[in-house]
Amino acid sequence: MIYLTGENVFTFNSGTEFSQFERLELFKRQGKTAKLLLRNYNRLLAKDIATHKLDPTTVLNMYDYFQEAVGLQRKKCPLRLLKSMALKDYHIVGIDNNTSELRYQGNLIGKIAVMPETVGLVGDITYFDRMGHTIFKEYWDWRGFRSMVETYHPDGSIATQQFLKPTGEIALEITHMYLNGKILPTSYKLIAYRGKDYVFDTQDQLYTFFLNEINALEPGVFISDRRTLDNCVLNVINAKQRLAYIHSVPFVDDKKPQKGILPAYRTALTVGNFDQVIFPTKAEANTVSQVFEPKLNVAVAPDSWVKVVTSPKVLPNQKVLIYVGRIAEDKNITDLLKCFKAMYLQDATLRFKLQGYFSNTDYQTKLQQLVSELHLQDAVEFLPYQNEPKLYQDATLFLNASPSEGFGMNMLESMAHGVPIVTYAIDYTENNLVKNDINGYNVKNKTPKLLAKKALELLGDSENYHKLSKGALKTATKYDAKAFSAAWDLVVSE
Repeated sequence: MIYLTGENVFTFNSGTEFSQFERLELFKRQGKTAKLLLRNYNRLLAKDIATHKLDPTTVLNMYDYFQEAVGLQRKKCPLRLLKSMALKDYHIVGIDNNTSELRYQGNLIGKIAVMPETVGLVGDITYFDRMGHTIFKEYWDWRGFRSMVETYHPDGSIATQQFLKPTGEIALEITHMYLNGKILPTSYKLIAYRGKDYVFDTQDQLYTFFLNEINALEPGVFISDRRTLDNCVLNVINAKQRLAYIHSVPFVDDKKPQKGILPAYRTALTVGNFDQVIFPTKAEANTVSQVFEPKLNVAVAPDSWVKVVTSPKVLPNQKVLIYVGRIAEDKNITDLLKCFKAMYLQDATLRFKLQGYFSNTDYQTKLQQLVSELHLQDAVEFLPYQNEPKLYQDATLFLNASPSEGFGMNMLESMAHGVPIVTYAIDYTENNLVKNDINGYNVKNKTPKLLAKKALELLGDSENYHKLSKGALKTATKYDAKAFSAAWDLVVSE
């Protein structure tokens, strides 16, 4: 068995989660048995698993496991048919499509929130005392059972969380108390698990216990994809192998690796901790090997794989530039907008579409204000995150201004659709993925104007554009399912 360890299947996932999803699919195709073992509580997990088209039998959540809800089929729970509520005594008053009030003898005693993306199904219920203070709150799982109950301190902060089995029994209780002036979870009590109670100080201790329980049932290889989980994986008893996958660049200074590594990577890159440390490119693995003495046991395997279209693109009349990925400050989206402004001044028929999720609302506001200041409202469009973006199909060119990438999954996906790349030159992406005059261009002097200049040159040469589109497809075939499987076969065996 191969175990991938993760925090969650999020509504908005990063490249790390997509890498795990793709490995799950490929391992299944190869006939290998693999599971994604998740740490975080997520009452909408069943919905998120379906959204991302994952096989639910390959995803196991720690809270589901202890709540004995693994494999539970969905049963819709309309808020007006709740068996836990004596509706002959209580009166439900609809406020809008998302909220109803719960009244007793004319007094407001609670509010019912509708489950997201449903009509009339219960999501959570907040109960109030006579003074209007919140006294406790019940949360329903997507599959239709009351999953968690919260109580509160007088200041409104969480006091306890009780996680319930579908039968209503308490499986786990988390206590929140003052710690160094802050209300924090201080105790995780697993109740009557296999006839015993267990108490843990942290969620990671509980997750380590969970990993050991799973490994005891079926020993396997454990892969840590998130640095937050490295110590949990290292503490698995009798694992066949403990591996760490490094998705990003770990150095304090990308240009001077000898200056050291970022604190988050110290556990993964300490010699002797993991049996192997896996990198997405040979170049990054070589750099790490040169920096560390004694040497780490390094390996190389792709971060992702792609399905490659068959026909290269020809330069269209309506040219659409794109960026797909996290819309965050570390991706340097402001330079992309300034680059596009320089291009737009030369050709007002150009359009720029950015698709993904914003890292936070402040950054979203900042970018929208910049679009307005640059007078690009009619030419720039921010599109919502999609699990399977269709933007590549009609795209002409992919722009990237990120200062650092471990691999560049979004650029690879672009190439798989025959879309050339114009990007700032980045260590481990330049020449490993994006190659000048073959599938795109790397701009050494990282300024928006020079990025725009190179993109305009490409868009002004239809013959070269077609050549680079063919080159993009050829590059992408090196990262298809067959190549991905072969590389991982050299690293992982059950």
